[in-house]
Amino acid sequence: MTQLKILGSSSVINCLKTTTERCSSVTVAQKLQQRRNGSTTTTKKEGKPLKEMPTVDKWSLLWNFRPGGKYNGADVNDISKRLLEDSGSDITMLAGVFGKPPVIITQNPDDFETILRHDGVWPYRTGFEVLNYFRNEYRKDYFGKETGLLTSQNEDWGNMRSAANPILMHPKNAKLYLGSLDMINQQFIERIKLIRDPQTLEVPADFKDEISAWTLESVGMVALDSRLGLIDNTNPKGRYFFTLLQRFFDLAVDLEMKPSLWRQFKTKKLKEVLHVLDESVRILDEYIQEAVERIENRKGDNPDSEKSVVEKLLDINHKYAVNIAMDMLFAGVDTTTSTFAAILLALAKHPEKQARLRAEIRGILPEKDTPLTVESMKNLPYLRACIKETLRYYPLTSANVRTIRQELVLSGFTVPEGSEIAMLHLNLWSDAKHFSQPDEFIPERWLRDNQTESSGCPAATKTSHPFAYLPFGFGSRSCIGRRIAEMELEIGVARMLRNFQLEFNHPVDKPFTAYQISTPRIPLQFKFTDLKD
Repeated sequence: MTQLKILGSSSVINCLKTTTERCSSVTVAQKLQQRRNGSTTTTKKEGKPLKEMPTVDKWSLLWNFRPGGKYNGADVNDISKRLLEDSGSDITMLAGVFGKPPVIITQNPDDFETILRHDGVWPYRTGFEVLNYFRNEYRKDYFGKETGLLTSQNEDWGNMRSAANPILMHPKNAKLYLGSLDMINQQFIERIKLIRDPQTLEVPADFKDEISAWTLESVGMVALDSRLGLIDNTNPKGRYFFTLLQRFFDLAVDLEMKPSLWRQFKTKKLKEVLHVLDESVRILDEYIQEAVERIENRKGDNPDSEKSVVEKLLDINHKYAVNIAMDMLFAGVDTTTSTFAAILLALAKHPEKQARLRAEIRGILPEKDTPLTVESMKNLPYLRACIKETLRYYPLTSANVRTIRQELVLSGFTVPEGSEIAMLHLNLWSDAKHFSQPDEFIPERWLRDNQTESSGCPAATKTSHPFAYLPFGFGSRSCIGRRIAEMELEIGVARMLRNFQLEFNHPVDKPFTAYQISTPRIPLQFKFTDLKD
């Protein structure tokens, strides 16, 4: 992350000191100096025994998850906050239940830094338990050692990531897919005009499904080099895959986030999710084979053209292409859907920010049908600031998770190798110690030139701790689909605001529910009013 400029003038420093509710009183320079002096870290000798760490035993967990218990029906965010509040500490250990190992929760960004700087060559990240069981045990006959980026570890993961990085993270992807994704977005605009109420101009309560269809259509264009026909509902196979994906997400929440015995017994829901995944692999295999045939048919047409993502993956092997496509679709649909919904909601509830962003967008799209180009997309700093601020304001995830590879001292406690750690960033992003004016939606905090005309004091600041805000993770195990996701969001928001005035005239109390990721819990009945020019 780009850090705050060091503010050297005495007037600005005085301003910072006298407006502690608005501006962070600790500068980046001070924080970095503290880290250099070792004042924010703990040496191994200072670590207290793990048994002294605040701990929640399994019986307390089970009791609180019972019907009527304080965790029953709560989402991950609420549970995490209450656990730390109950412990009275920034770190606590949860006993394992139903076959899950113990996990340590910390919301200390110094711990984040310690953990992530000791990740090793192959960071070990748990999660995606059901998908992991499906690939590494149930269908090991199909996947073998190449089980995908989401579910592999150690050297197997390192080999796959090394091969995938230049394919998925190369800036050329923007040039390659910009035109196709822009066409999908313009089709989405027409879909909104079709489904909104002609009197109220509001879309139906199930608009989240429309956003998901747009997201899957966009990801499918990159992952499968194919149109799935979801926005206009013209392809039964694409629609069937869409229903499978939605059912998988629902079942994964029940099996992974709620108490379940599937790790000991083949429960009814486990059998269902395995069938869903079997069908998903069958369909993805078909799409990849269709891509192979298309590639063969057009060989020699334009030998100098850039290869698609699928072509580059197929150069490795067929199964590799299926694995990466499955990872992109299973990890990239719900995440982008929720983020896009959050951006629209934030802009609808802050019309002054929406107006400023629309003015910027008009600068590159003077007409509604002006084509987007790679060069013009570079001139959208406020749009990117709005996306960053939305991820802080409506967090998509609660934590980054690691299994540590060596003994570490975290918040003063000695934590042994092999411990599973959840680095809970949720509370940090709404804490005035880390973000001034945390309850306000202020994209300007992410712009380089962030000064108010009257006082010269920053209106709002980014965090002064470089490890407090990591929405895409950190290091070699950070989100491999980040560039593609950001491109989808930037194109989608640009087209949306160039065509519509956006409103949301309904209650927005706790608009998202957090499980593995945050998902909308309220009907997304946005009002889309056509712009005259």
